[in-house]
Amino acid sequence: MKKLFIKDFKEKQRVDTTLLVTRKTLGVSKAGKPYLALRLMDSSGELDARVWDNAESIAEGFKVDDVARVKGSALAYQGKMQLNLGSIKAVDSGEYTLRDYLPASERDPLEMMAELDAIIAGIKDPFIKGLLSTMLAVGSELRAKFMQAPAAKMMHHPYLGGLLEHVLSLCGLGAAVGGHYKSLNKDLLLAGLILHDIGKVFELSYERSFGYTDEGRLIGHITIGTELVDSYMKKIPGFPAELRMQLKHLLLSHHGTLEYGSPKRPKTLEAIVLSYLDDLDAKVNAAETLMDDPAGEERWSPYQRIFERYIYKERYRYDASAGGCAPEPCLLEEGEDSEAVPPDTLSGDEPCQEEAAKERAAEFDLFK
Repeated sequence: MKKLFIKDFKEKQRVDTTLLVTRKTLGVSKAGKPYLALRLMDSSGELDARVWDNAESIAEGFKVDDVARVKGSALAYQGKMQLNLGSIKAVDSGEYTLRDYLPASERDPLEMMAELDAIIAGIKDPFIKGLLSTMLAVGSELRAKFMQAPAAKMMHHPYLGGLLEHVLSLCGLGAAVGGHYKSLNKDLLLAGLILHDIGKVFELSYERSFGYTDEGRLIGHITIGTELVDSYMKKIPGFPAELRMQLKHLLLSHHGTLEYGSPKRPKTLEAIVLSYLDDLDAKVNAAETLMDDPAGEERWSPYQRIFERYIYKERYRYDASAGGCAPEPCLLEEGEDSEAVPPDTLSGDEPCQEEAAKERAAEFDLFK
């Protein structure tokens, strides 16, 4: 059966497809008849659904977080698409691909991982290179989880492959900053950028829907990640004690402040840079997502807790195809008054300058 995505549903269309169940409530109508209220989703969106007939027996065929085959019809209700279902039943895990049902990075995970492998291969410090190569070894469970995990449940990069996409973005930022600040230990910074959120592969659950594991709720990704990295460092013969301490500090301090969950505030140059770059990339990704989201007003996003403000969604872009002459500012000689220079005397394209001169001459022609 070919997958039909939510974004392609049309009103009054007969629907026979598979969707992920994210909410399931058995209620009773005003007439005293049981019904099912559902929330369903796939990678293209989500919507509400109702089962009005045989609700109790149908409810036994699936549970929350199941991918289920649904049959029914689409209709518009209060301006939104909704499904009226006559049948819904869970399907086996081997019959679907998870990326069809959860938000996912637009980039291919294998392609992103190959890019990260190349970055690790370029590291000069043998201990850092060995640590990263061992932890993310081809065929390892950790590598597979690292390729699939989101970077967060909601705030930034909240989609499959989001953690890896976030890490690659940070590596690009780290290369730019490392080229500017020569005193940075670039290999140490890269290690922090790659490993700072490694604990999220165990903090978050992302097999059927996004949530938190028991370990994630009780311990958190900072502690999980620090313990995980430390366990690998202990296995590498001769791993320098100073490097081990500074790497652990990078992970423990990357949230920047105590109130944001860091047990320690950044106290090394690399830790300071890591903290700022992590915050920058997270916020830019969140802002870009908001600007592309149709929710809210046309020009403004809904109120955002991560920013504690609304985000303006309109983007300015210079349109070179629109034509016209863009004036270039002219430099004033010392002592000249900028207000004495008429705006239309600014230097620019020569034909436009000549045309403007003719117009000014016509304005002041006393004999016309």
